[in-house]
Amino acid sequence: MSSKSRQEVLERAREKYGNRGKEGRGRLLDEICSLCGYERKYAMKVLAGSRPIAGEEGKRRGGSKPRYGKMEKKVLQVIWLAADQPCGKRMKPTVRLWLPYYERRHEKLGLALRKRVLKVSAATIDRLLASSRFRYGKGRSATRPGSLLRSQIPVRTEHWDVAGPGFLEADTVAHCGGSLSGEHCWSVTASDVHTQWTETRAVSNRGQEAVRQQITDIEASLPFAILGFDTDNGGEFLNWHLVDYFQKREKPVAFTRSRAYRKNDNARVEQKNRTHVRELIGYGRLEGAEVAKALNELYANEWGWFRNFFCPVMKLIRVEVRGSRRRRVYDEPMTPFERLKACEDADPGQIARLEKQLAKLDPFTLREDIERKLRAIWKLQKAGERQRAA
Repeated sequence: MSSKSRQEVLERAREKYGNRGKEGRGRLLDEICSLCGYERKYAMKVLAGSRPIAGEEGKRRGGSKPRYGKMEKKVLQVIWLAADQPCGKRMKPTVRLWLPYYERRHEKLGLALRKRVLKVSAATIDRLLASSRFRYGKGRSATRPGSLLRSQIPVRTEHWDVAGPGFLEADTVAHCGGSLSGEHCWSVTASDVHTQWTETRAVSNRGQEAVRQQITDIEASLPFAILGFDTDNGGEFLNWHLVDYFQKREKPVAFTRSRAYRKNDNARVEQKNRTHVRELIGYGRLEGAEVAKALNELYANEWGWFRNFFCPVMKLIRVEVRGSRRRRVYDEPMTPFERLKACEDADPGQIARLEKQLAKLDPFTLREDIERKLRAIWKLQKAGERQRAA
């Protein structure tokens, strides 16, 4: 049977298919399968209209009409790229938070378009932005064990179950460019378990005193007191400088360490190593005190404000196991600052100070300042490379 004859037969069969009963549709399907050589399921879809007949042009397949179009996608994509490409679940509250700044900077949205952008679901956001997704590679571990004080620093055998801020997980990230030889910069990341408030600082080498100084600076910038401090087994943390710093004070801080080679013990800060360091700096090599100083100016200001005020995060509540399936349940996405404000024991003075700081900020302006400072950092790095090569 020619394609033209098949198309004519199917068009006539479609007219009859919807008006027949179950037995009549079954007999018609038998005839179509015999004539056209179709599988029965495919023939059902063709006759029901959910599949087009070969040769039909301009006819739309079955299903509901698209609810969102190019205008909604354009707004979402601009915010998504500026917000460091969050997943759909984190992107939905990000849209609510960033949309006033988008309208101030780019264009004023009509009432109908604004409602549609705010109404779009997390799953639909993922579908609309699927073509723009960017994949990141994996890094390498540069942790070197520090065995000197293992007996003095206890192992934390279970995750902290806390309802307020102050319990931090800390880790370091190497900016070695794939080679650990020689001196290079490191980033020190500290993340609060409850609020997810995260501070990052840089050092030009992983010396014990240099790391302690940056942890002191991190503590001074936190809007809450440190109650607990947990690290991996690296020598930059397991040393007398940090032991004295946390223990020799009026209210000693609980200083603990994870189990050796169990990265999941510090899962929260390990995740922040990617979102707060690798997605910003990448995997290139950075060297020198000037580069570390410039990186600290970015970490302590624009980058810290951007992540803590404008980027919602989710916390894992529990893992449900049903047979061979594991389902992770998360809470509602909120920014670290929103989580801090929701804490009953948060310092009102610190909250007021942060509110004033937030009123001065614009996430799109912060994004531009971050990119400008990043270009300056890599310019310093290249100048240092030429100087060392001379």
